[in-house]
Amino acid sequence: MKLKLRHCLLAFIALPAFGQKSNFHFVSTKNQQININKGTIFVNGNRTYLLSNGAEFLDSRRNKLIENGGNVFLFLEVSRGADVKDLIIFSVNNSKADSIGNVVSSDIRDYDHDQNLEVGGAYTVAPYPAADSVYYVPYIYYEIVKGRVVLDEEYNEKINKKKYGVWLKDLIVDGKYKVIPKPKH
Repeated sequence: MKLKLRHCLLAFIALPAFGQKSNFHFVSTKNQQININKGTIFVNGNRTYLLSNGAEFLDSRRNKLIENGGNVFLFLEVSRGADVKDLIIFSVNNSKADSIGNVVSSDIRDYDHDQNLEVGGAYTVAPYPAADSVYYVPYIYYEIVKGRVVLDEEYNEKINKKKYGVWLKDLIVDGKYKVIPKPKH
């Protein structure tokens, strides 16, 4: 009985380690073989990108290969801290993976129903100390359209007006988020 209990306990403790996947693989319709192992991306066997500071890409359902307008985009989730996750966007072409953007980790879907996929969101920050004001931490979304990843200005304005009652293009003042009156909902 003791032996079985000990084996069950060891299996339970080791289970998260067995579930972690440090190596994943994608294949594009252009037959590009993309392998990710810990913090390194290989395309067709060539080492093309190394994540700095020993960070690792997360094994996430948000890791995706999306092809649009003849271009191949790779979205990989990475952790920047305890509760901060980003998606790094790569353009994959000619056996290379080039980082073209970094966004708040979110699902990749058509948020504004314009037939283009969007990705993005807003970071979480500590609340402003005064009850009548908030930090303006904008929601920033990018969309995949005609083989490019571009800022979705229309949706950004719409979602920020809905959240904050205002759309501000100047997002940061003196290295800090702007403070605005708390919106009335």
